Amino acid sequence: MSAAESFAQAYLDAVLAGSRQRARAVVDDAKAQGVDIRALYLHIFQPTLREVGRLWQENRITVADEHLATAITQALMAQVFSETFARTEGHARTMIAACLDSERHEIGLRMVCDLLEMEGWETTFLGATVPSVSLAQMVQTRRPDALALSVSLATHVPRLTRAISALRDALGEATPVIVVGGRPFLHEPALAETVGADVVARDPTDAVERLKEHFASAAGLAPGTIDSPET
Repeated sequence: MSAAESFAQAYLDAVLAGSRQRARAVVDDAKAQGVDIRALYLHIFQPTLREVGRLWQENRITVADEHLATAITQALMAQVFSETFARTEGHARTMIAACLDSERHEIGLRMVCDLLEMEGWETTFLGATVPSVSLAQMVQTRRPDALALSVSLATHVPRLTRAISALRDALGEATPVIVVGGRPFLHEPALAETVGADVVARDPTDAVERLKEHFASAAGLAPGTIDSPET
């Protein structure tokens, strides 16, 4: 078992036990051994929450257990980010992130926002259960460079498709770059084209890299180059 896997298992055990103190101790140990915020998100928090979701779907833990694990992780993410974040000189691109309507699984989007903030972006995180109409109004008002949407269940995909279509009809060429993620796209990446998205991501770090590549390509820059809205 690798160090990351060991930390992830210890963290999973802690959140399933409902112990924020034990979970925090795991995070502190990982940071002490050089695990940065990106690795914490990708290799500890994310796989833990996926496993918690699987255990819930198999009725091996209760909804309350799943909610507690999520709440502990959200609190620790906020602490880790506040301890780590330092404003960087970036290109000040903007993004709105939301879970539409009845979608409640928001942590992946929170991770994307945190990681983009560390790249110099300005993000607006709306969280779970955002009505499609309200989201469309905000996008039309704020005109972000990107819009990130996440779904956890295949049954939510048709609603996402309708929302993206309505947004494109309303904004036309002014529609922001739309990036999607979540369990349905993890198993079927081609589904992103069906729903009308521009970018699909496997996980938060992948979302950051794909957005950077998209804007670099649009600006005619080499991959990995930091672009600016004025480029």
